Parts: sequence; C-alpha cells; structure tokens
Amino acid sequence: MSSIIEQPPTSRASLQRRCELVALLARKEWHIRYRSAKLGYLWAVLQPLMLMCVLLVIFGFVVPLDRGRYPETSPYPLFLLSGLFPWHFASVAFSSATPSFLNSQKLVRLASFPREVLPLGVVAAHLVNLLLTLPLLIPLYLWYQKFPSLWILALPVPIILQSIIIGALSLITAVTCVKFTDTFFLVQALLLPWFYATPIFYPRKAAAAQLGKWIWLNPMTGVTELYRKCLMPDWPNWKHGDLTTCLIVSVLWALLLSGIAGALLKRAEPTLADWL
Repeated sequence: MSSIIEQPPTSRASLQRRCELVALLARKEWHIRYRSAKLGYLWAVLQPLMLMCVLLVIFGFVVPLDRGRYPETSPYPLFLLSGLFPWHFASVAFSSATPSFLNSQKLVRLASFPREVLPLGVVAAHLVNLLLTLPLLIPLYLWYQKFPSLWILALPVPIILQSIIIGALSLITAVTCVKFTDTFFLVQALLLPWFYATPIFYPRKAAAAQLGKWIWLNPMTGVTELYRKCLMPDWPNWKHGDLTTCLIVSVLWALLLSGIAGALLKRAEPTLADWL
C-alpha cells in the first residue's frame, strides 16, 4: 500500500490512483472483518437471513400484512430479501465507515494520499458482500416458480446509486467524527429508526398514505423501490409504481450528498491530521 500512497499525484493518474487505493483498502477491510469469526464470510449472508426469519414470523403470523391490498409483495420472502440485502449493505457500510479516519490515525498523520479512500474503501468492502448475497434470491425464484422480468438487467442502476449515496453519507460522517466523536454513536442510534422509515418489510404505498411526500426525505426510499422493480416478478410498472420519481429522487440525493461530502472534505482536509 505504501508504494501506491507515495506515488506523486498527477492529474492523469489521479482517478486510477484513487481506484487502486479503494480496491486495496476494500480487500483489507473484507478480510480483517471476518478472519477471526468461526463461520467467516458466511456471516455476510447469515445476518440478513436471520433478520428475514424474524420479520417473516412477525408479518407472516403475528401482524400479517394485507397481501390482497398489496399483491406486489408476493411472494413475501422474496419481497423481504430484495429490501433486506440492500439495507444490510447500507447500514453496515455506513456504521463501519463512520470511524474510518479515527481507526487509521497513524496512516492519516504520516502519509499523503486522497483521504476519501478510507471511508470509501470500507463501503466498497461491504458492496462486495451485497454482490455475493444477491444470488441467494435464485433459490426463492425456483421455489416459487416466479422469475424477474427483463428489468433485472437494470440492477446495476440501484446498486450504483446506492453506493454513491452511502459513500457520500459515510464520507460526511467520517469527517464529522474526527472533530465530534459522538457522531459514531449518533449514527448507531439513527440506524434503527432509519430501518423502520425505509420500505423494507412493508410496501412504500402503505407508508405514502400516511406520510405523503415526506417519505422521499429518506434517501433509501427511491433506491429500495428501484431494487424491487429489478428483482420482484410482478412489481408495478413505471406509471403505477412511481418509478420515474424514484429514479429522479435517488439521482438528486446522490448528487446532493456527493456535493456536500466533497465540499466538507475539501474544507476539513488541511487540518484533518491535526485533529486526530
């Protein structure tokens, strides 16, 4: 890694250098996270599956969802996982990347490199987890004899948009956490209400009836709907599913958060090492 960091920055090699650093840090983060666990990388799969089982019991038997009113949620296990896998990526990447500058104090103090690669490397590591868990939907397709439409070819769109949104949010909180360490605990506290505010175990229409346009204040709303369009067999079309709105809102969130993250990092970068 030191050989990459010590390369003199040039405008032509800048993007390539950043990509190399992000990939290197992602690989390091991915291996360190699971190397001490007995089940290793299986935890990337088991955690969302365990949460799915809990939600299946609650919303399948205890407080059953009105499937007749929301037929697009069938089959419900597929509906759940198509939202849980992206949510698991978002929540774990966001919380893990927030203290990334604090966890790499010596590196930030001693080496000159693009600072944003630290939180982005953590996000990229968890993006790998997402890409590894999505194929687990295939057995459900086979079990229920229901398969996604050709919209599944558009799956890279929500993946890219979500990665940009979570990467920008992580960069914002990582910079903030350097000066205000309580940011890490604030992020942890906000993850649970953010989970319930995201249409993961219920359809967006059920929440929109009560919240109206306020539901779009959640950056994950549009992204989750785009995932569902790509992964669910009978998801509503563009007109009835408001998917155009979902796409526009997700792009706007990605642009807005990226702009804030870039401006915040540019302002904080000269003094970042001094605060650590």
